[in-house]
Amino acid sequence: MARADKLRVMHIITHLELGGAEDVAMQLAETLASDVESAVFAVIEKREVSAIAAHRAERMQAIDAPVFWGTRRGFKSGGVLQAAFRLVRAVERFRPDVLHVHTEIPELTLAVACVMSRAVARTPLLRTVHNSVLWIDWGRLGAWVTRWLAHGRAVAVSQAAADADQAIAAGVDRPRAEVIYNAVSISIATSAPVDRRPLRVLFAARLVHQKGADLLPAILARAQRQAGRRDVEMVIAGEGVFRDDLADAFAKQDGAWQIGLVPPIERLAEKLSNYDVMLAPSRFEGLGLLYLEALLAGVPVLAFRAPGLNEVLPPDYALAADVGDVEAMAAMLAAVVDDIAHYRQMAAACRPALLERFSTRTMTLAYLDHYRVLAGKEQGQ
Repeated sequence: MARADKLRVMHIITHLELGGAEDVAMQLAETLASDVESAVFAVIEKREVSAIAAHRAERMQAIDAPVFWGTRRGFKSGGVLQAAFRLVRAVERFRPDVLHVHTEIPELTLAVACVMSRAVARTPLLRTVHNSVLWIDWGRLGAWVTRWLAHGRAVAVSQAAADADQAIAAGVDRPRAEVIYNAVSISIATSAPVDRRPLRVLFAARLVHQKGADLLPAILARAQRQAGRRDVEMVIAGEGVFRDDLADAFAKQDGAWQIGLVPPIERLAEKLSNYDVMLAPSRFEGLGLLYLEALLAGVPVLAFRAPGLNEVLPPDYALAADVGDVEAMAAMLAAVVDDIAHYRQMAAACRPALLERFSTRTMTLAYLDHYRVLAGKEQGQ
């Protein structure tokens, strides 16, 4: 039975699939369960439930957090209106003290719900900004949403995300978002060195422009030519608009390395020890939680110094290149596969500082403080 004095917080997220914003919402609901009664509103419901979505629903069920669904329709065919209407109903049922909205699709849905319902518009609001580039190709719509949600308090997962939120709010009177870094779990263990054959390289992200998926064929072709090691398996895990293009490109490439495309990997943080190297050619990130987890597991991460992601990497991190520098990324990959033991040691040396900077306790207490202030239930009242 829930305590009568528990705060009630509804997280509004895009879906229950893989995603950094979804990870943060799940983590907050679970780690604050003793103080907060949570609910989740997932805007998009896929017709076929994936293993990842089913597992996340089970996690919420384990802490008695109800999951509400928005729509199965496309947004351009009325889905946003249906999702907003169902969000109004969910708020009426759950009666949250605070709404906590994550990313743009949920923000759009919430803004429409605010137009529909005074009760929704008057509910205290916390926004978390999860990316360093916002409202891509949707600038006018983003400005409209920004005005409707200007009453909410804002948090950003990085300084780059806070900058982006400040820019989109030009002309709107609201304070700059406070930065609360996402947390990594201390339970992630550094993987023991394994003389794996073939050596396994992982790219795990949406196959979209932001994540640099379109750069993979050029990076891998150049790396194979430069590396001495031939027994390498490249695993590309994800879905997105570039999937067919990548499949075609790799079918035409010659080389000794094995290259395969697979669906997103469920509970990947628990399986990072199955891989030796992670490739992260993102052009921008909100923060890059997966890459933090990889470094904590002792897996070398090859990355661009992208907005958001550059706040994860140590200042003197050796495996970072300028955004879009395919030649540098390929050279780094060739060097790492040829001397994996050295770069494993380098990744493991990053662990203590990362655990201190990105601690679960720091993140959850900061969010709890925001919930209490917004709900008017500060400690001591």
